[in-house]
Order: sequence, then structure tokens, then C-alpha cells
Amino acid sequence: MAKTQKTWSLKEIDEARGASKGTAFLAFKQLKESFDEGRDYYSLNASEDASEIEKLRSDGRIYATTVNAILLTEGGHSAIVDYLDG
Repeated sequence: MAKTQKTWSLKEIDEARGASKGTAFLAFKQLKESFDEGRDYYSLNASEDASEIEKLRSDGRIYATTVNAILLTEGGHSAIVDYLDG
């Protein structure tokens, strides 16, 4: 993952919008087919990216129950916000 790139977690989108847990995830699922991994989002796997996921959890960026994390880039974030505003 591009460490210098600003990313948003699904939890951060939910919280910024005052939405209930899972709102951004449902939007992500609807839009996933139009997204390109590595351009619009990064998927972190529990076994391969355990230390990065734990850091996100300890920083409060993801939900405590998150197993595999999704981080959205500027493009992915904008698409989800547009979808939710639609």
C-alpha cells in the first residue's frame, strides 16, 4: 500500500457522516465491481496484514470487530460519499 497516500476506513466514513455502523460497508459492496483495488481501495487481509490491521484498530480507525480491513483512497472515498448522498 502507498503509505504516503491519504486513506479512509469504512468506520471513519460512517463516523464523519453520523451514519450507523455498516453504512459505508454496504455502499462499498454496491460499488465494488466498479472499483479497482490499488487505485480506489486497499484490502488488508487478517493473516497477511495483521500488524497493519492491529495498528488501525489501536488508532481507532477501524471497528474493534474488523477482521479484514478496507482502506479507501481519495477516489474510492469520493465514490462512496457520492453514492450515499445520491
